[in-house]
Amino acid sequence: MQFTFRNDQPDTALTLLREVGQWLVDNDRGLWNVDTLTPENLIDEYTKDNLFVMYADRGDGTDPEPAAVFILQWEDPLYWPDVEANTSGFIHKLAIRRLFSGQNLFAAIIDFSREECLKRGIKTLQLETDATRPKLMQFYERYGFQPTYQRDMQEFGQSFTCQFYVMTF
Repeated sequence: MQFTFRNDQPDTALTLLREVGQWLVDNDRGLWNVDTLTPENLIDEYTKDNLFVMYADRGDGTDPEPAAVFILQWEDPLYWPDVEANTSGFIHKLAIRRLFSGQNLFAAIIDFSREECLKRGIKTLQLETDATRPKLMQFYERYGFQPTYQRDMQEFGQSFTCQFYVMTF
């Protein structure tokens, strides 16, 4: 499978994010309040042009299909206020469509993100997740992210404890 990444389709990105968010809610695994996944909440000076849609080309003659969405930003004053701008990449709101689950898309997302970081002379990638989700935390750790610390956070009216991760390359 071949992948391409586009950061010029915010409507498609938000549709995918809401689709995956709703699936999580429907399966008692809610991670985000789907109603908060709006352009007003997700697109700002830090995320504009950094909201990526990953397309999968199955090589069977059909058009590439939207498979995943994520934000890759270069400054994050909410989650990482102590990290200077353009010294790390930050992944947020990662969502892989159910049709593509179990197909190792996250490895391609990490490869793409690493390449984007290296183009900017950046050698770290960071993300965070809900600290009450051990399977999700194990997933990130399997891909090489190292846990750093936990901190209580609030976003879009929701409070939760985050586990913070870093990957250095």
